Amino acid sequence: MSDLEQAIAEHDARLRAAGLSIWIGGEPTFTDRWSFDPAWNFAALGADKEERARRMLAWRARRYPGCLILRTLGRQYPGEEAPRWSYGLYRRRDGHELWQGPPDPLRLEASPAPQTDAAPRRLLDDLERRLQSGGHVTLRFAARESQRLLFGQKGAMAPLPADDRLQRPSWHGRKLPEEGAHDDLAAEGWFLLAASLEQGQVRLELPEFPDVPSFLAFLAQLAPAAGSLPALVLGGFAPPVDEQVAFATYTPDPAVVENNMAPAPDLATFLAWNRELYDAAAACGLHPFRLLFNGLVGDSGGGGHLTLGGPAPDQSPFVQYPQVLPQLIRYFNRHPCLSYLFAVDAVGSSSQSPRADEGVRESFEELMTSLLLLSRIERPSPETLDAALAPFMADRTGNAHRAELNMEKFWNAWLPRRGKLGVIEFRALRMARSPERGAALGALLRAIVAMLARRTARGPLRDWTLIDWGAELHDRFALPFFLKRDLGDVLASLESEGFGLGAPLTRLLLDDSDREIASFELGHCSLRLCRAVEFWPLIGDAASQESRGARLMDSSSQRVELVIRAQSGRTAELGHWEIAQGAFGFTPSHATDDRGEALVTALRYRAFVPQVGLHPTVGAQSPLRLTLLDFTRRRAFELELHEWRPDGQAYEGLPRDEADAAQRRAERVKLSAVEFPLGGFSPPPQGALSPWCLDLRRC
Repeated sequence: MSDLEQAIAEHDARLRAAGLSIWIGGEPTFTDRWSFDPAWNFAALGADKEERARRMLAWRARRYPGCLILRTLGRQYPGEEAPRWSYGLYRRRDGHELWQGPPDPLRLEASPAPQTDAAPRRLLDDLERRLQSGGHVTLRFAARESQRLLFGQKGAMAPLPADDRLQRPSWHGRKLPEEGAHDDLAAEGWFLLAASLEQGQVRLELPEFPDVPSFLAFLAQLAPAAGSLPALVLGGFAPPVDEQVAFATYTPDPAVVENNMAPAPDLATFLAWNRELYDAAAACGLHPFRLLFNGLVGDSGGGGHLTLGGPAPDQSPFVQYPQVLPQLIRYFNRHPCLSYLFAVDAVGSSSQSPRADEGVRESFEELMTSLLLLSRIERPSPETLDAALAPFMADRTGNAHRAELNMEKFWNAWLPRRGKLGVIEFRALRMARSPERGAALGALLRAIVAMLARRTARGPLRDWTLIDWGAELHDRFALPFFLKRDLGDVLASLESEGFGLGAPLTRLLLDDSDREIASFELGHCSLRLCRAVEFWPLIGDAASQESRGARLMDSSSQRVELVIRAQSGRTAELGHWEIAQGAFGFTPSHATDDRGEALVTALRYRAFVPQVGLHPTVGAQSPLRLTLLDFTRRRAFELELHEWRPDGQAYEGLPRDEADAAQRRAERVKLSAVEFPLGGFSPPPQGALSPWCLDLRRC
């Protein structure tokens, strides 16, 4: 067992010892980082995306004998004419076989023998006999281009339907109603099957089963009825799940293939499943990140959301310990590192995962009132928690899906079947570069929830207050220096309360090598340049952007952090430094972390002029040219930061790997010693310099 696996085992053991069952799931997203096709850059559908998803699913299905492949209804977004494709893997969690019938063609190495038009009829005839022998009421008939079988559960029955619902067309390939697909026949206790021939193989469209036992009982009848078929395609509604089974899907999203993975009962299982997913993606030429021409490391394009819940809704930690959710909102408010350090490039109020305090002022005030009122209730019900908090877990247009802490699947009465799962989704996360780093993020979130659960179990928590960070939220906490220091405080709190993560997980969380641009030795001191967090605004009204299915942001601004340290770590050797840009000069701020004192600042600038954007009078401010002045030793250095190759030439393709990307970032920076200037510099214009950043766009 490696040091990392040992740390994960210890983490799981701590939670079990505390009597906590915190299940963890996720939505890993993978892209083809070499492709320039729209489907792998901004479009949801197209290119070979569906074929890659099928190959990934088949790769993983071979690891689970007795699993079932299902081609269920995917999501449909405004403006789309049909639900997207969705391929799912359904299996038992205990490892026993669930399905002993014919495989989906995706699992076969060669194409199965084509079937005749009589095959669908024979399948349903045999299935009907088996259902009747089990006491089910059945009705066989033909409709449209398919054979159909209607059956009802044993026992008390609703009247046999005799209306046009028996002739309903497939939900696949046609536009869903605004409220989504709904099986009203199944709601009355009747289950309609439609069998047809598709590309030479039998396809059976499934109804909406109410629970896992009824679905498994149906599969037990279907498998022998279909035994003579070389293959069987199953489509229709997604199957029910509980703690006995796991259902994971592959679906398309802009630029990526998204895997909605089944929740894992512990972190060790979560890591093992993620390693499978990453290996399957790699086998199909897909990646969890992008490497841009100039060496910047980008997200996959789809994020890496994580979910926490329990084996069942009533066993969720947010239901069993109802004060945990209000305290979690408060904890995220107090620790901005959880919002920004592991986030995608687009963060802030215009992003798809805004913090609760990044909206309008009135909402922030009302959220504090709601937290106060909840603190006076010893055990608020899930219904009360949802009604009190969900309105604030949304973006500024009211979109509840786009929130840092997403409550859509917690106790939402308006989301059929999937709304009351006791689940909280953490959306402010970029896709992890490795399954191990993803496991570290999962450990961090589980440990925070465990710590809050232990606190609330000791007695009522009366501290409901939030911090009003003001401008500091997007100024100081835009800098990796302070985000990592804040994370250090979080890790120290976990350690003090018995949920420490250990060195291997901590190293993964603190590794920000993908942010580093370059580092230099300056005699007694060192300089490190890092890409800082930037907050890109929407162009125009957010609501109208949503109605058009697009979110146009001005991403032309960038922020780079500069950190100067004494090589020895002793404050006395740090000296006095100033930074000059053009005619303006300023002194960077002093700050301390676990390594000692440092000088920290950032520069915000316009990296390029967008085709559509803000500030039409501001041109591109690249390359950046700075002068670093060491007044203690009367030395000066000129720093030149380019957005592209300094010689202006094209790159020979994308970076080969992360090492090549790091080299390209470093090559974009030049540092040289220059004569110490005799004259002085003017202070920056009013409003251009904050305590932690100089905004060159205002200069």
